Amino acid sequence: MPRSRPDAALDKSATLEEEVVFIELDRRRVASLANQVHQPHRHDYQEIIWIRAGSADHVLDGEYVHVPAPSLLVIPQGRIHRFAPTPRLAGCVVRFRESFLPDSSSILFSHFVGYASIPVPPQAVADLDTLFGLIRREAQNGDRSSRTPLRHLLRALVAKIEGWWLRLTRMQPQNLTDSQRLWERFTRLVEEKFRVEHSAGHYARELGVPLRRLNDVARLFAGATGAEAIDRRLMLEARRQLLFSAQSVGEISFALGYEEHSYFTRVFRKRLGMTPTEFRTSNRPP
Repeated sequence: MPRSRPDAALDKSATLEEEVVFIELDRRRVASLANQVHQPHRHDYQEIIWIRAGSADHVLDGEYVHVPAPSLLVIPQGRIHRFAPTPRLAGCVVRFRESFLPDSSSILFSHFVGYASIPVPPQAVADLDTLFGLIRREAQNGDRSSRTPLRHLLRALVAKIEGWWLRLTRMQPQNLTDSQRLWERFTRLVEEKFRVEHSAGHYARELGVPLRRLNDVARLFAGATGAEAIDRRLMLEARRQLLFSAQSVGEISFALGYEEHSYFTRVFRKRLGMTPTEFRTSNRPP
């Protein structure tokens, strides 16, 4: 499998074009994408795809879905995906560095939440078109004076999408702020330790909350218990390594903190319906 090549890190002198990219999915570009065979790949930026008309096939970390218009795809930095538009698709893509919008949603751009395909209410299409049009104008301007309005516009877009997502998943707790803060602390801690610590109880103790409280918050934001969220993160990393590294299954298992290769294989098969070797083989290019 070809390995992904991360983009060069940005410094403080990065130009606006390096921090935010707007791509119009017009007929010419869609035809070009449809004629190319793209293997799953990953980016070191956040990406939002607006499917205004038509549809697309999308694979995110090995999970396939057909996305009809009007919908939004949210692809967090580092996740492995493949986007295949149908010929009649119309829309746009906006990409931005995490450093450009460091306070972007921990709900939408999370490695612990499942597939982020969000249907857009029909009455919101015109407003979304206007917002993307403003983002296009500022992004294509390329002037340093566009940075501040572009940040505000992107924050507005992310907030609007997050609101739809919360309503879609019926996440309306009485105190969303406290729950979200705990979720953010939990996911940051798991990102630091998931390769060596698999116990939800351990994270609850470090966070100073009862395991029941941690499970309630995990169900709220990921539709899973704390242990299941940790397990998802492990399986996500396992899929990435199987696709983009030359390590053996045993080496990947050891790197993820599994003492026994056979146990890792059993867990992987239970979660994905195939062994790690079968997953790697089935995702190789023809």
